[in-house]
Amino acid sequence: MNGTLLGVYVGSTLIAHATEGSISLSMDTRDATTKSSSGSRNLLEATKSGTISVSALYAEDAAYGVDDLMTPWAARTPITVKFSTEVTGDHFWSASAYITSLEVSAGMEDNVTYSATFELTGAITYSNN
Repeated sequence: MNGTLLGVYVGSTLIAHATEGSISLSMDTRDATTKSSSGSRNLLEATKSGTISVSALYAEDAAYGVDDLMTPWAARTPITVKFSTEVTGDHFWSASAYITSLEVSAGMEDNVTYSATFELTGAITYSNN
């Protein structure tokens, strides 16, 4: 699969001018080691969590960009994010999320860029388009 196909969406709107997107999923564990474990550590499952991240070029006229992300960040409201190709039959990940990081960078004689991190909350959907 060509990585260009995968995008980060807020609701059904693609984040414009993205240069990178990623999803990271994890699961905590809880210790279940007892005296009868013969010195071996035993684990059980615990909470699942994840983040979706995006990096993009900053544009004042972007169809959906950093300016649009400022509203839910400032209000501390959850939004629905999706990591998807939007191609019928392809898998996607989706969840409600909070914007936990929003960074704008402007190097000398360089493109202005931004990055955002969305911390997933609640159930994480993994399904097909």
